[in-house]
Amino acid sequence: QLAVASLSRYYRCMAVGRITKRSVEAIALPTGTARSYLWDETLKGFGCMVMPSGARSYLVQYQMGGRGTPTRRATIGRHGSPWTAEKARDHAADLLEMIRKGIDPAEKAKADRVAVETSKANAERLAFRIYVDLFSSKYLDAKGLRSAADIKATFRRDLTPTFKDRAINTLRRAEISSHLDDISERSKSAAVKAHKWLRKLLTWAVERGDLATSPMESMGPPHRDGKRKRVLRGDELRAVWMATDQIGEPNGSFAKMLILTGQRLREVAGASWSEIDIDKAEWTIPAERSKNGRDHLCPLSPQVIKLLKSRFPKKADRKGLLFTTTGKTPISGFSKSKLRLNTEIANALAKLENGEVPMMQPWVYHDLRRSFSTGCQALGFPIEHTEACLNHVSGTRGGLAAIYQLHEYKPEKIAVMAAWGRHVEALLASANGPNMVALAMDRAGDGAD
Repeated sequence: QLAVASLSRYYRCMAVGRITKRSVEAIALPTGTARSYLWDETLKGFGCMVMPSGARSYLVQYQMGGRGTPTRRATIGRHGSPWTAEKARDHAADLLEMIRKGIDPAEKAKADRVAVETSKANAERLAFRIYVDLFSSKYLDAKGLRSAADIKATFRRDLTPTFKDRAINTLRRAEISSHLDDISERSKSAAVKAHKWLRKLLTWAVERGDLATSPMESMGPPHRDGKRKRVLRGDELRAVWMATDQIGEPNGSFAKMLILTGQRLREVAGASWSEIDIDKAEWTIPAERSKNGRDHLCPLSPQVIKLLKSRFPKKADRKGLLFTTTGKTPISGFSKSKLRLNTEIANALAKLENGEVPMMQPWVYHDLRRSFSTGCQALGFPIEHTEACLNHVSGTRGGLAAIYQLHEYKPEKIAVMAAWGRHVEALLASANGPNMVALAMDRAGDGAD
């Protein structure tokens, strides 16, 4: 009450009247840099200020400590839409009530602005795609995780396109579960990976203080993450190879190179001519593209050389990426190409039998690598030679040791790759092998890796 009553004397020296649309618009324009005021005769502290430009604004004038304390003003807004005289009066009454309770409208407005700006800044900083970049830099790269490229691909493929610029503190458990279900329809293994790394990102955000709690706390994986044992043998490998001829390039040759070399999916997908010496029949996968962070020499069998030369018959074309649709980035969309392979395999099976035809047992691209490993051991090669071909050796060395490590087991690896190439070639040449349908199993769905 003191805050408003102490202004009574001040108002006696100013224009006072009932603030209405008509009275506000009738206030004469001031001259020079002066300002004109009209103070409401009933709601003390409520007024209208007129600038030399003709702009009219509603405001509230008050003193928080009563007489002798500084006079303060809180602007309501310009006369017009939405601030009519009636709406401005109602808002002024609310502000004056706040003043009577000891709340300074100007300070509250300032605090509200800071809160809005802080909230906006946090929303931008916590935007999913921005936070994934932070997580990648400060966690994945900082820790030097060997699987960093694969983890980033999981976010890029299965998470960021869905959550985009959503702030991570707005993600809800139910929608995360629903999205993981959607991924599962395409690939159970992809859903398990997405669950694992999204949960880790959110836990990391809690550890940093960016989240109070994680919406995925105690949320188990959508599927059991057990080790796969699927191996494609004989006619199954032949079925996949024959189906690659029907899906077009570069996906067809890409799948064939997976079969012939046994290398990892993204290592093959990202292969470039700068890594390949076709005259020496060698492919050197650099450490930065290798899962174990180690340079890897992969000898190329005559079957691989024939494949590459058939795709790139002119030496002038042997530059850039081997498998690309843009000319700038490696192929992706492995799930789609895998589905097309399955369709072509099913078509081939349908031609072999009438009536009910079972589908080929579920498989993923990574099973081709396991099939290579199992097949080479079945051909009689020691496990260490097969492991060397697969770049399963861990550890890093420097200097001459690193050079030796790159070439160790080289003769043995050449022998393994050559024998496997002949084996695949023999499978394709065999027209009287076991009936492919006899090896086919359930109609179960597939995954992609």
